[in-house]
Amino acid sequence: MLSSRIDDGPMQNMHKINTLSDIIQLDGSLLIAFCAVAEELNFGRAAQRLCISQPPLSRRIHRLEELVGTPLFERTTRSVRLTPAGALMYEHARRITTDMGRMLASVKEVALGEGGTLSIGITPTATFSPLVESLHSFRHHHPKIALDLREMDSVQLWQELQHGRLDVALMRPVDADESIEMAVVHTEPMCFVTRFENSRPAGSVTLEQVIEHPLIGYDENASPYLARIVQATLKSAPKSANIVQVSRIPSILTLVEAGVGAAIVPRSLERLNPHVLRFHAIDPPVGPPAQFVVARPIKGKNASALAFMAELLAKR
Repeated sequence: MLSSRIDDGPMQNMHKINTLSDIIQLDGSLLIAFCAVAEELNFGRAAQRLCISQPPLSRRIHRLEELVGTPLFERTTRSVRLTPAGALMYEHARRITTDMGRMLASVKEVALGEGGTLSIGITPTATFSPLVESLHSFRHHHPKIALDLREMDSVQLWQELQHGRLDVALMRPVDADESIEMAVVHTEPMCFVTRFENSRPAGSVTLEQVIEHPLIGYDENASPYLARIVQATLKSAPKSANIVQVSRIPSILTLVEAGVGAAIVPRSLERLNPHVLRFHAIDPPVGPPAQFVVARPIKGKNASALAFMAELLAKR
């Protein structure tokens, strides 16, 4: 019993080696030639279909029969028919050549940015901006690319880009980094938001009216970009603002709804909860507007990211 097990191992290994050797010799041209003859059942028509002469086609079939160790066709002066082994070979070869064609086409699509998956990071405020329409436009022009959307704040998105875990991101600007390229794709004004009962009838406010309210500011660690914009805006005020709490979007809006205070936020958020919140233009405008950028790792290998960036830049 023991000796039988010892003897089986080398024989099985030798069988695997022979099989691998056969596979290595079985190139695609042999299978394509075989399928053409199997479908035409005529060497002359099969040769014409493959745009080759009949002698090299016959040599390929003979080479394949040598490799599998059995005739695949029964040939007479009047007809060509598949042998039982040939019929079985055709069923396998047809699937293999079809799969090979699909494999090559899909790999080429990915290399050209026309297939595969594109991982897109998106900051919460971008989901309420006109940039979302660009996602639909991109899907329309590139239907074979699957979109993997991941929502995070801009600081997290920047880290994901640096570590190569995202192909591209729609986000607020973060400190420049030589490993990341970015371009501005949308600019919007900052506005003032209060609960509806605290709103100003004119629909706009001055900066002096803004600082009459307790304000909810931005956490500098979670939202450094918007924190800097609000700080720059409030610098023009005649007196210091009363910042009663700091947070991040969308929690800032929840705090406004709860009556904790008012806030200065990007204009794109005015679509949120219009029955409770009232958004006012700041007139005259003060401070810098808020930007969205599209960013990607410079060494990123997903060609679809460049196509996505081009789609956004074309709509600026």
